[in-house]
Amino acid sequence: MLHVLPHPGGGGETYVDMLREMPGYRSTRVYLAPSPSPSLRELGRGVVGAFWRARGHDLLHVHGEVAGGLCLPLLGARTSVVTLHGLHLLRRLSGPRRRAAAHSLRLIVRASDRTICVSTAEHDSLLAAGVAEQRTVVVHNGVKLPTSEAERAKVRTELGISESDPVGIWIGSLDERKDPLAAVRAAEKAEVVLLVVGDGPLRREVEQAAEERVRVLGHRDDVSRLLQAADFFVLTSRREGLAYSLLEAMSYGLPAVVTDLAENVEAVGDTGVVVPLRDQVTMASAIRRLAENADERTALGERARRRIDQLFNADQMIARTRAVYDQVLSARLT
Repeated sequence: MLHVLPHPGGGGETYVDMLREMPGYRSTRVYLAPSPSPSLRELGRGVVGAFWRARGHDLLHVHGEVAGGLCLPLLGARTSVVTLHGLHLLRRLSGPRRRAAAHSLRLIVRASDRTICVSTAEHDSLLAAGVAEQRTVVVHNGVKLPTSEAERAKVRTELGISESDPVGIWIGSLDERKDPLAAVRAAEKAEVVLLVVGDGPLRREVEQAAEERVRVLGHRDDVSRLLQAADFFVLTSRREGLAYSLLEAMSYGLPAVVTDLAENVEAVGDTGVVVPLRDQVTMASAIRRLAENADERTALGERARRRIDQLFNADQMIARTRAVYDQVLSARLT
């Protein structure tokens, strides 16, 4: 099986890493571009490379609507599956460009053997764009429940945070879509410690906005340890798929304060606090509420872990994705 991703990093990469544990399938991956902003020459080389590599594989799995559009002829020629990962292109466009993106989606779904939506909200958006339902399936993103949480005190000592301080954590790319500045300003307004984990084009602005309470940690390879040190999670995205950062935080028993995007609401259910997009006053109030109420944090966190185990479990995701693979391969052979 060949996984075709638009570029390294992001939720698609995490998704493919999860699928590596699938029994019965061996996979490789190829990227259409070395970064999110490639040159036309880099993109052209990546597309040609993907077409060349696909010849030696039984199944093609393409990730994202942009990659799907670029690989459209290949989808129809090979046994293929597409996972959309949030419909980011469709959702950021308007007018004629949005209609063109919707048309491209319909072509992608028609050309591929099956299209996977990682959330029910994404599936609803796809149907609203005029896509045929029978060629699509919902397979929720999933994560593993951590088995050990023994480093909380050690990490807090490293960061100079006392055990009694309530701590929030924000994880993601420091860019406009993730809107880290909203989290920083809300945490400062709420007078609550917030760890900001990640890097990106807004790094300097985030550091300038951070005052006494916010710690900008940059890119870290020990996110699981940082989650152990936190008491709640903050997600301020303006546009989002079913975010792995949110699911992972919930798996560690962290309640979440999230913007009211459909996927965020679908993920947290009754285990967190949902606030209107771009409403920093309400965001600050929600952060302060969780910071001041340890009993509520504990109750919500326990429900969050149960919700991950029941609805967003990695083993379930892998098994359901394998069933999709088995089905499309079997259909091509008959």
